Amino acid sequence: MSPATNPQLPPLRVDDPKVMRALAHPARLAIMARLAEVGPGTATECAAATGLSPSATSWHLRALAESGLIEEAEHPDKRKHLWRARSSQLVVANSQSDGGAASRELLRQYLSRGDRQLEEWLSVEGEQPEEWREALSILNVKVEVRPEELDELLVQVKALFQAYGDRARDGGEAGRRPVAISLRAVPEVLPKAYIEPRS
Repeated sequence: MSPATNPQLPPLRVDDPKVMRALAHPARLAIMARLAEVGPGTATECAAATGLSPSATSWHLRALAESGLIEEAEHPDKRKHLWRARSSQLVVANSQSDGGAASRELLRQYLSRGDRQLEEWLSVEGEQPEEWREALSILNVKVEVRPEELDELLVQVKALFQAYGDRARDGGEAGRRPVAISLRAVPEVLPKAYIEPRS
């Protein structure tokens, strides 16, 4: 199944530290991305995304299923297990039930995945078409907002991404290729006097 034919699934909220810890592994994040972007797959098909053997990938698939993040789908061959994501988008809550350790570790793994994608591109950039080498962009912007304004801004950005995702699902077009866009909205650490409520 191509990315263009994978239906958009509703977001899945993750607020259980146990589930966060189960997901905070490079292979499992790769599996989740593969199932969300491409569609249902077997352990052998998902192994290509993890770089692991099908048996090792199968172990990670079962762990994700036990955490409620993926589920089995019907396969024409009853001897094979087909897995599908329960959602194409995870919303990870900033859980403080364990002091925030699980959510912080998951965030670190997500950020590391993005860094690895950039390193992978840089290692083969010289072999890529010129128009794609020039298309690489890293944008750093600083804005001053209130929390609710940041939420509003991110909703608008997500809507823009969604529009391009919907267009891709409508059918492929020559000259297009998947592009990983990582958006980080990180509040700056400010001096205590700056963030104390004004009297």
